[in-house]
Amino acid sequence: MKHNQTNMDKLTKIFDAKQMLLAVALTLALPALILCQTNGKNANKKGGDEQAVRQMINDLAAALGKNDTVALDRIYADDYTFVGDTGMIMTKAERIAAFRSGDLKYESVNIEVVKIHLFGDTAVSVTRITTKFAPGLKYTDGKFITTATFIKIKGRWQLVAAGNTRVGE
Repeated sequence: MKHNQTNMDKLTKIFDAKQMLLAVALTLALPALILCQTNGKNANKKGGDEQAVRQMINDLAAALGKNDTVALDRIYADDYTFVGDTGMIMTKAERIAAFRSGDLKYESVNIEVVKIHLFGDTAVSVTRITTKFAPGLKYTDGKFITTATFIKIKGRWQLVAAGNTRVGE
């Protein structure tokens, strides 16, 4: 009988150890499960933000193609900076003034989004752009890779910086 009691004691200890391991495993797993649910919510927010940035890029292409300074004033952040493929730098005020004077005028702008990277309230897009300028301007038509930085300011995405690199035909 003593032998059976010893086996029962061993089984009880094993059972108690398994219960303890299960409790520890659940304790460790619970934060991970909660984190997965939170990441799912963040993924939905991220998808919404990515779509909003894509829409902003589409709005930008339309505004550039129509030389729409009212829309560009809304899209560009107050401290917007543009760096052209020749190294020329223009502020928001300079760029909008160039559109208003006719010194800068597009006939067409085609943008293909390659990638959008989101970092909280900051987004960086990499796009392929094909431009055609109005005749007689100092700018030359071409194909470019543009890197643009958007910031969510007061709940609205705005373009704060963009730079072009000319690519071969």
